[in-house]
Amino acid sequence: MKKFIFALMIYFSGTIISCCSDDRTITYNTVESANVLLFSFDENGIFPYRDMYNPSELGIGIYADSLSTRVEMASNFSTMDKAYACTNPNEVIYINTIDSLNVTTVFDFDDNHLAGSNINDILLYLDDFGETYELNVNEVSSISNHFKFSIEPQNDSLQFKISGRITEKGKFIKTTELVILK
Repeated sequence: MKKFIFALMIYFSGTIISCCSDDRTITYNTVESANVLLFSFDENGIFPYRDMYNPSELGIGIYADSLSTRVEMASNFSTMDKAYACTNPNEVIYINTIDSLNVTTVFDFDDNHLAGSNINDILLYLDDFGETYELNVNEVSSISNHFKFSIEPQNDSLQFKISGRITEKGKFIKTTELVILK
């Protein structure tokens, strides 16, 4: 009888210690539309910075503007099936992405990139840590993309037209705000 009570105490104390809930959610996000942003970096390299534009530190962002969401909830009714630390029970899955990007300049950027020119060749991929990489802009596929210009503009009027595709939704064309450098 003592062994049974001891085993029962171990079982219930394990249940109490293993307080992780087995309830979990899976959120399915679908990109419905995209938006674009012309930005600069501040003196510490933080972006997007839009108070002042530094011609040698410019970037473009293309990101999901509107999402539709479907949430599924699941619950596991067993007890003490986990004897390890809790993991995040919430998972987010993106159903589609933004890809096939092409960036063209509305005004002359420099002598090699006149108005209407594709400027993908002077854009560097910008990761979340501020590091830049050479990458074919047209082949990037994500829900949020940031790029940094590899050269400075020679003219003071900056505006860009970005075209791309939202997978399973279709093509989009967006234009950044006009920025006049001073």
